[in-house]
Amino acid sequence: MMKRVVAPTIGLLLVLSVSAATSQQASRAVSQQTGSGTVVVNHEQPITVTIITGGGLFGPSKDRFQIGEEIPVTITMTNTTNQPESTCITGPLYQTLPRLTKGGRLIPYTGWQSYELLKAEENRTCPDVSLPETVFLKPKESRVVDWLVLADYPQSADAWYEPLPPGDYHLSVERRFGCCDGPMVDSNEINFEVVP
Repeated sequence: MMKRVVAPTIGLLLVLSVSAATSQQASRAVSQQTGSGTVVVNHEQPITVTIITGGGLFGPSKDRFQIGEEIPVTITMTNTTNQPESTCITGPLYQTLPRLTKGGRLIPYTGWQSYELLKAEENRTCPDVSLPETVFLKPKESRVVDWLVLADYPQSADAWYEPLPPGDYHLSVERRFGCCDGPMVDSNEINFEVVP
């Protein structure tokens, strides 16, 4: 009688431990399908992507901008491992896609940026046009690797969005570590305000 109880109990414990391990792995690396491809949310990613508004070449970071003021974003990559890691820097159309929301609603890119994204994807121009460059990060090294302009006035071809009206905004970016293709990784999310 005891053998009949013990065998199913051990089997149940094995199933539960395998299920828990699988669940932990799934929570560490989750893939989401987006309009720009696969985004990997991996909490054990060897390189993390951090963004701030301002910073780097643009002076101190800030979270408040006047209407029509340029809104630059600085992108930093950090090697979280004890080994050297490589990544790539290439044109923003292939490497970094901002995701800007206001009141929970996604803000669309400018018509020009949308057109450029479509053409870049259709024509596969990355290796020929963007001059990809491999960058090596030392163990535990953080480095500003890139920047982008969310909005400015007068509207430039570099800006991803039309000049933003007053309000509170949330921003993250999807960053590709490979030069021209491969999965993208989410950055941190930041908040900033546009005021009159």
